[in-house]
Amino acid sequence: MTSLEEKTSQFEITAVESLSDELAETISRITSAAYAAGDLVPGLPTADGASSTPEQVRADLAAGLRLWVATADGEVAGAVRAAVGETWEVRRLAVAPWVRRAGTGRALLRSLEGAARAEAARGVVLDAVVERGNPAFYARVGYRTVRHFPAGDKPLSEVHMVRDLADPLPYPEAGDVAEGVAVTWWDTGSGTAASVTEGVPSHREHLLGADLWPGAGPEELAAVRETLAAQAGSPDLRFDRPAREIPAFAMPRTAHPELLAWWRLPGVRGQA
Repeated sequence: MTSLEEKTSQFEITAVESLSDELAETISRITSAAYAAGDLVPGLPTADGASSTPEQVRADLAAGLRLWVATADGEVAGAVRAAVGETWEVRRLAVAPWVRRAGTGRALLRSLEGAARAEAARGVVLDAVVERGNPAFYARVGYRTVRHFPAGDKPLSEVHMVRDLADPLPYPEAGDVAEGVAVTWWDTGSGTAASVTEGVPSHREHLLGADLWPGAGPEELAAVRETLAAQAGSPDLRFDRPAREIPAFAMPRTAHPELLAWWRLPGVRGQA
C-alpha cells in the first residue's frame, strides 16, 4: 500500500497500487460482511457485494479501477473502488460492520473525490439501492439524486446520484418529481401508516420513507391505494406492524412494478 491520503485519530486511508493475495482476501471478506449486513429490512434479495471474491478484487484493479483502503490499528476496516474517466464512478464502498458510524465511509469517499478532483474529473457518480437505505448516507456526504429507475435483475429501486465536486446539493430534492403517485410512510408508535397522494410527499415527524410512481395519474393512484388497503386490512392504510414487515414498504415494486422506493431513513432498522 502506498500514498497516505488521509489520517484521523481512528483510521487512515491509503491508495492501493500493489495488491497482495492477503489484502485481496481481506478486502473481499470485509466487502462480503458489509453487504450481507447492510439491509434496513429483512427479506430483500441478496446484495451482489455479499458474494465478493478475491478474484473480483484483483480483476477490478487489472481492469483499471482504483482502490482505497481504510485501516484502524493496523487492521483493514473498509475499502472503496472507482472506475475512472471524465466522470468517476464509485464501486463497492464497504465498511466493516464492527467499525460503522466512525466516519470511515465518508473518509474513503473524500479520498476518492480528492483524487478525482486532482485529475480534473467532471464529477463522481454512483448507483444506490433505495430499499437498502443507501441514498440517505450518500445524501449526507453531498450526493444528489438525478434519476430513479428499476433495478434490472431484482424487484428493487435504484437512484443515480451525482457528487458535484464544487457544489454539493442535498437529497432528496422536491424538484425531483413534479407529478405522479407518491406514497409516504411513517411510524405511528403502535404500527405504521401510509398516505397515497399526487405529487411529492411532504416531510413529517416520524417519517420512515417514501415511494414514487413518476408520471402516474389518478387511475394508478387508486390502484396503489387499493393494493395498500388490502395489505393493511384497513381502508385508512394503517398497519398494525412495523414498516420493515410490510412487503409494499420493504420492496414497493413487488406491489406495483412501476412504484419505486424514493428514499428511506435509517430509523426503520430499529423500528419496534
